[in-house]
Amino acid sequence: LLIVFAWIAVWNIVYQAVHGLWHDSGIQIVNWAFFAAVTLFFMQEELTYKERFWYTLCGGTVGLLLAALVSLGAKALMGLGLSHFVAVCIPLVIIIGVLILTRPFIPMFFNDVGFVYLICSFIESDKMIANLPSHLLSLVLGSIILNLGASGLIMLYKKAKMMFINYPNNPTGAIAPKSFLEDVYHADDFCTEEEANKLIGKYIND
Repeated sequence: LLIVFAWIAVWNIVYQAVHGLWHDSGIQIVNWAFFAAVTLFFMQEELTYKERFWYTLCGGTVGLLLAALVSLGAKALMGLGLSHFVAVCIPLVIIIGVLILTRPFIPMFFNDVGFVYLICSFIESDKMIANLPSHLLSLVLGSIILNLGASGLIMLYKKAKMMFINYPNNPTGAIAPKSFLEDVYHADDFCTEEEANKLIGKYIND
């Protein structure tokens, strides 16, 4: 955790230092969209680091695009004479329903990350369409810089050089089930899928 906090703190300093330069050059980086990526990345504890990266990036992108659809729908309904509140609620309820119903089938694209980015992007709902490119850019940069950087540092810190698995056990003679070996070899990307299958196959055959 200290590694992660240090990495985020360093990039927070960098962000504050270069934010003005980015703004002057025409590049708009949205603070919350940039730093929310790493928070949501580490909340998905049941996933591997690789899966977390893609879930955060894809889910956040879908959330921002859905927010833009809500904004477009609201403007169209207001043009028909509906109040701002009703015009926003109708497409928002529909989009949230789609997000919830599709999540079990396509979780990489429709997930909690998308919901967070969908809701947070409505902080400035009247500028949602105009701000969409800067929101997407901030999400991508946050995912690449913060998430890949932090996970890379953690993997370097945690990477085991060697692991001894004593089976059949001495002196009990107990044999590890295949499921145990799969959990060990695939935990935190200890080895590649091909290497894991070879090791498991060799153990079973022997």
